[in-house]
Amino acid sequence: MPLNKLAAQSLYDTQFITHPLRPFSYQDNGVLSGFSVDIIQAMIQNTNVSAKTDIEMYPFNRAFQLLKSQPNTALFAIAKRPEREQSMKWVGPIITSGVYFYKKRSSQLSVAHLADLKRVQNIGVVLDNADHTYLSAQGFTNLSTDNAQLQSLKMLSYGRVDAAPMSELVMPFLAKAANIDIDTIERTPVKLYDSTLYIAFSNDTSDEVVALWQQAFDELKTSGQYQAIYDRYFTQKISIAQH
Repeated sequence: MPLNKLAAQSLYDTQFITHPLRPFSYQDNGVLSGFSVDIIQAMIQNTNVSAKTDIEMYPFNRAFQLLKSQPNTALFAIAKRPEREQSMKWVGPIITSGVYFYKKRSSQLSVAHLADLKRVQNIGVVLDNADHTYLSAQGFTNLSTDNAQLQSLKMLSYGRVDAAPMSELVMPFLAKAANIDIDTIERTPVKLYDSTLYIAFSNDTSDEVVALWQQAFDELKTSGQYQAIYDRYFTQKISIAQH
């Protein structure tokens, strides 16, 4: 990927940040690991410039505020939702999965539609993430916020919240990390939406730099690197949305 000096400097100046969400990004014995972390590191290698590799992790709410207030910042992985689309720039999509509400299997809770969840006492969501924003906009006032989905699942397991929306891909990894028997948690029939995760760049990032990062991502797909990384984390093929 031949780059002029200015573009190369702009790529180098990109600060990648993430938030804890297994299996996409998490700390493993002090080392930042995960599917999307591996994707970003491979993209950096594909740019052939010495881009910053010190990816920083924050709670989602903090990372999201940094993305909106700090120049040359890229946050991954983050759902592309209509209310966010114009306020940042996007590279991807990294992956797509369905977001469903989960409950304790022993719970007597019976829900068939999203509106049914307005009558439960508490729904566990991550502060300011797409689920929180969407449900608030739908008039939900029974939302209990946490800093990470791992905490939301623990609260569900403890019976502190009645239900929690989670990605089908994420939930098994969270249960394992939380030492929760996955058979004690049940997926309800209520699907919130399909969540497509991207890398979001601060709005002041030049279109040229965003295009270069998109090119680096596209090269992962065409070279087979993406599939190799995917296969390390997931055993079955799922639908990957096209950009």
